[in-house]
Amino acid sequence: MKITGLELFHISIPFLHPYKLSKVYGTLTDAHAVVIKVHTDAGIVGLGEADPKNPFTEETPASVMAVMREGIAPYLLGRDPLQVSEIESHLDQAVKGNLMSRGAVNMALFDILGKVHQLPVHVFLGGLRHDQLPLLGSIGSGTPAEDADAIETLIQQGFRTVMIKMGALSVREEIRRAVAAVERYGDRLTLIMDANQGWSFKEALQFIEGIHGSEPAVLEQPVAIGDLAKLKSIRDRIPYLLSVDESLVTLEDAAEVIRSGAADAFSVKVSKNGGLSKSLTIARAAEVFGIKPARTLPAPGPDRPPAQPCGRPPWRWCNRSRRSP
Repeated sequence: MKITGLELFHISIPFLHPYKLSKVYGTLTDAHAVVIKVHTDAGIVGLGEADPKNPFTEETPASVMAVMREGIAPYLLGRDPLQVSEIESHLDQAVKGNLMSRGAVNMALFDILGKVHQLPVHVFLGGLRHDQLPLLGSIGSGTPAEDADAIETLIQQGFRTVMIKMGALSVREEIRRAVAAVERYGDRLTLIMDANQGWSFKEALQFIEGIHGSEPAVLEQPVAIGDLAKLKSIRDRIPYLLSVDESLVTLEDAAEVIRSGAADAFSVKVSKNGGLSKSLTIARAAEVFGIKPARTLPAPGPDRPPAQPCGRPPWRWCNRSRRSP
């Protein structure tokens, strides 16, 4: 079997409501993606997707399209799409960076592999781990009342994990939002507060002190990438999980975060992290060191252990399942 052609589609999907993120990213009104179709001489077509959003990622839809046309397509044409590892290894050397472009190709090749053998792709990735996984719903920045309305909608849709976007308002306002959400929903939802790099180190410390007693399950990427020492300092101060997202792109990033002890959880995303192969490698590395996947944490319930004093200063509490002593 040979690859005979690639098709690229830049699509834009409008949101029902504006999605207000941290001050680093602003307000989004639509989602942009690049969809790739890899054609073969057997008539089987593989689909892949890139989700670039600068400055969240270095790539843009335009750069993904250009790299696909100029750097990736010439190599892929005439290649055997079933040789996923060989193609992945070549692109690692031939196309520096541009993980979203390469990730879309990786997805499409696995799609072809599954279709050829008429098997689900998990078979080629080590086998099925879960019959089902909880979905995460997210809400943008708003007032406590607006947050409650949005969360109620997600609950009605069946979500039990909710990410609340932070970092657009003043820290004082964000504290009010977080406390209100935890007090109202903390006993029945897994709540993740995601600042998307929106705070300085000082502001992050003000936030975690301000929400003391009304803690979420997870705090994600409170400060900018590039300073793992500050993330480690924040992690050492909180009794709940600290997750990294923008700080986790490559396997080398994962190694640095693990080495520095800067996070409890990884936000692994197939597009951001360069496809199924690379995402799996990062996930396996995280598992070895006891780091959790940020978006599949269990919801509160009778089987989840309660918080217990952890022997540090009186205001510090920890869940004994959080990490080893």
